[in-house]
Formats: sequence, structure tokens, C-alpha cells
Amino acid sequence: MNIAVDFEPVLQESKPLYAQIYDYLSALINNNELKPGDKLPSEKELESRFNVSRITIRRAIQELAFENKIKSISGKGSYVLKPKIEPLTALTSFSENMVAQGYRPSYNSSKISLIIPHSRISEHLKINKNEKVLNIFRVMSADNIPMAIQDTYLPLFIYKKDPQFFTPELMNKISLYKILELEFGIKLFRADEWVDASKATQEDAELLGIDKDNSVLIIERISYTIDEEPVEYVKLIYPANRYRYKVELFRSQTNRKDFERR
Repeated sequence: MNIAVDFEPVLQESKPLYAQIYDYLSALINNNELKPGDKLPSEKELESRFNVSRITIRRAIQELAFENKIKSISGKGSYVLKPKIEPLTALTSFSENMVAQGYRPSYNSSKISLIIPHSRISEHLKINKNEKVLNIFRVMSADNIPMAIQDTYLPLFIYKKDPQFFTPELMNKISLYKILELEFGIKLFRADEWVDASKATQEDAELLGIDKDNSVLIIERISYTIDEEPVEYVKLIYPANRYRYKVELFRSQTNRKDFERR
């Protein structure tokens, strides 16, 4: 979509020109006056409206691209991107994460099976090598846009608690963590996670609605109860153009109150 914006630039000498233009365009995007898919005015038009050099305009556009607010396509122009989704800084389910950020979560393509997993998964779950596990495979979406492939492995004792909860029909409708906590009384306490970058396989691309070899984030998680019992191993595949990983860090020996008093 091409869009004409009624610019009223007020540039000041106290701040670099490119930064002021970046701030102005960024505000239009953040306020949804420029929506995802909209095309920015051309460099020539921006140059004329702001009465600045082409180099200044390009620097502002580069800053917007660096912040993943726009994507510039050679010969076609610059287009506003949809904001990437970030995880909450807590052990949350996909649905909890999406709802908290204003998205409507959903699930599809669910497959349920009892399998003997790879030995590495058995080690993570602290079970015998030949012991079966419950495998839940499904695609998770936000506002009907595929957001992740979920490949989950649970110890068999969880499945045996009540097999009727683990059907493709139900898994297409409900959060797994909600079943674990509300129905089975399994309280998740903490998790270890690993994040890697990779390229989408053909199967990944078809399920996520992206091109083969597009960049993806692969997240592996082991979730534990308060008793340090591993109850979930999950592999999540996110398209990198829709999702970015967020981590909140603190210096372990710094007391927050002491820091605030400085």
C-alpha cells in the first residue's frame, strides 16, 4: 500500500537532522499512522519535504531498518514491517505470552503419539532409554499468523494421568501448561533454555508460511517442577522475521535497593 503522509517537520539545530527525521517517521509507525505494509514516501520526496540532503534521508532510513521498523527493497522503496513478538521474561505458555501482548493465540495441525525418543531427550527427562514418552507436535499462531512449531515431549506418567486430554482435537484448542497445572496439579517452577539460529527446512517453511532457508530461531527448553523434576522437553521453531528473543539480566551481587540509592 502506498501512503501519503502530511508531514509537518520541525527540525532543530540541537539534534542531528537524521535523528530528528528518524524520530518523526518512527512516531508515525509507532502511532499506527504508517501501518505494516505501507510504503514510505520516496527518498526524493522526503528530501524535498524536509529540505535536507539525500545522505541525511538515507541515514534516517538506515536507522529505521536497523530497528526492524521498515524493510528497504532495491528499486521498490521502503515498507513498514509488522513489529516482532517478544517473549515475556517469565516461564509462560505460548497462549499466556500472546494474550499479554494483545494477540489471539490458536493451535492447529496437532499430532499426538507415544514414542521412544532420542537418547538425548531421555537424558533430559531422566527416564530410561527404552521408555516411551508423549509427543505433542503442533503449529502455534498469533492472530491466525503461524508463529511457531512446537515439538513437545512429556514423561509417560503425565499421559497416564488422563489420556482423554491428549487428543489432536483438544490440543488444537487449549494451552498445554493449563492442562498440566489446572487439571493435573503439576506446577512448573523454572526452565533451562537454549537458543540457536538456523535455516528453515522445506517442512518448516510450509508450516510457518515462509520461504525455505529463511532464518529461524530454534529454542530448546527443559521445564522443572519445584522439586527439580523435569516434566517437559520442548523444541520450538520461530520465524526470525516475526519473533525475537528477549532476556532480562541482572548482576547477581547487586542489590536493587542499593543500586537505586546510588
